[in-house]
Amino acid sequence: MSDVPEQQAPTPDASLTPTPDAPMTRRERRARSRNTPAALPRRALLARPLTMTATIAFAALVGLTGYASPSFVALAVALAGLVMAWGWPQLLALPSPRGTTTVLSVGTVLMTGTVLLTDEAPYLQWMPAAMAVSVIAAFLHQLMRRDGRPRLAESVSASITGLAVISAGIALAPVPHVLGGQHALAAAMAGLGVGVLADPLVKVRRVRQWALFVSMLIGGVAGMVVSLVAGHPRLWPAALLGLLAAAVSHAARRVMAVLPAMAMPRAQLAAGASSSLLVGVVAYVVVRYFVA
Repeated sequence: MSDVPEQQAPTPDASLTPTPDAPMTRRERRARSRNTPAALPRRALLARPLTMTATIAFAALVGLTGYASPSFVALAVALAGLVMAWGWPQLLALPSPRGTTTVLSVGTVLMTGTVLLTDEAPYLQWMPAAMAVSVIAAFLHQLMRRDGRPRLAESVSASITGLAVISAGIALAPVPHVLGGQHALAAAMAGLGVGVLADPLVKVRRVRQWALFVSMLIGGVAGMVVSLVAGHPRLWPAALLGLLAAAVSHAARRVMAVLPAMAMPRAQLAAGASSSLLVGVVAYVVVRYFVA
């Protein structure tokens, strides 16, 4: 038997061995985030019937009022703006809900009034002034708060974002003034109302990533159908209106679907109203450059 002592394997230093509870470095966190796909919360995969109903109702109301009078379109948009003002603070869980609702309501009334009181083109010439006054009101609201102003930046940005969404919807009011504008407005609203039918596809795992494209497809087809029924010969602008209206609205609802407050009815109505109002500026630009 050899007298040479058997060599033992070196034991690892405990200080160098990572423990499960040890904090990760930034590089490790970045590597884990790249390797682990982000999972959407369950609430983001639910179809909200109240939001879908609000969107379809807005599309039908604006589409029909477009054949009556541009003033009625402005009033229909104002109704959606007031609904959004009512539910916007709950949707975003804002710290001063009553003040934010007041600011958005005042902004809706001011911007709608500028359109109703303008009788000749450009019909949106006083919109910047109304928007500026509304933004000043948003800052005054923050100065008048008596709760210590928690989450100040979030509250200000949410109020101004809400005003921007409402102003986008007001852009629908001048569309019927264009020759054939009432048909173009109906095509856009058809795409908005029909495109919402693709929302339940989000629950199906295999087609979830195609929900936006399905919404765009059926929205574009709906716009063309409305153009044919109305006897308006410009099919491709109508298809573009329906496609873009469905795409913008669907994308906005998908973004808001992850918010925890989407389980509440008031927040669902606000999501439907805001996703519908965003279509306004898109429809205005398409009508201005491809229909007028």
